[in-house]
Amino acid sequence: MEMINRYVYAVTRRLPQKQRSDIEKELRGLIEDMLADRAGSRAVSEEDVEAVLLELGSPAELADQYRTKEKYLIGPAIYDTYIFVLKIVLGAVALGITVAITIDYIVTPPGTFLTVVSGYFNALFPALLSGFASVTIIFALFERFDVAIGREEKEKKWSPAALPPLPVKKAIIKPSEAIVGLVFAVLAVIFFNTADHLIGVYSFSQDVPTQVVPLFDHGVFRSVLPLLNIMLAMGITRELLKLAIGKWTRSLAVINLVFNLASFGLFFVFITANGLWNEAFFQFWVDAGAIPADADPSFLWNRVITGFIIVVAFALVLDSIVNLVKGFKYQASNEPAQQNS
Repeated sequence: MEMINRYVYAVTRRLPQKQRSDIEKELRGLIEDMLADRAGSRAVSEEDVEAVLLELGSPAELADQYRTKEKYLIGPAIYDTYIFVLKIVLGAVALGITVAITIDYIVTPPGTFLTVVSGYFNALFPALLSGFASVTIIFALFERFDVAIGREEKEKKWSPAALPPLPVKKAIIKPSEAIVGLVFAVLAVIFFNTADHLIGVYSFSQDVPTQVVPLFDHGVFRSVLPLLNIMLAMGITRELLKLAIGKWTRSLAVINLVFNLASFGLFFVFITANGLWNEAFFQFWVDAGAIPADADPSFLWNRVITGFIIVVAFALVLDSIVNLVKGFKYQASNEPAQQNS
């Protein structure tokens, strides 16, 4: 039964979500009938199971028989995930643009209602198009390189022993985990690229419009923004991989480690860039009495930045170690069962 379960799983995971349940029942019934015909009155042996699965062919070939087409930009195996992710990304883009434009209009009221509407849609449509194109390109690459279904089983000489093991429950990645990370990364991309001047401290008064003292020096921030965009792009790619693969494997754990190391390097260069922080931001807190007038705001801020770097480093190290353990432990725990099946 272990080998049959793995075979059925390997076939159905390549098919659209709506078809999997019916095809699984049909395929199990077909295998049972073939085993009954082969074994007759005697008990079914492991050799019988292997012979029947060989007769059915590799999971990739059998899954192709349930489809109407064989070539796709984004195939059935990952299409449902693609649509799911696309909805999340476009929703996050729309939310981010709406929030950013709303705050910007509160701080700097536009002249007319037409200006409000045109400015909103002029920002929204390019952002939605960019989000759509990015997700589609990434999933097209997943399809091209078989990220979701693996290429090891498409060899000419296929054997049931090559079936991947069923995923261990503790190694399964919850979709909600990847979705939350994906949404936050998309929102960060929008705010850092379109509304960095709105990231700061706000002052409210009945006599004057809402004032914003930006956290960043705009010129320096724009010069190091590519580093931040690369870091966020790696984060989005990682979350998409987690959604597509659905479980921690050695490869995914190593990719996660590499991304964490690269992200920390980019983050460190970004956050320690000379002149990044707006001096008016520090002066605001001095004037507000939050920082003593005789204190050195830059020294205090450097202490805050150092603490922030330590916290980020600790979080990335912990994330890397935990997921490396999951990837190597649970994948390794399945290998003996795979070899003995």
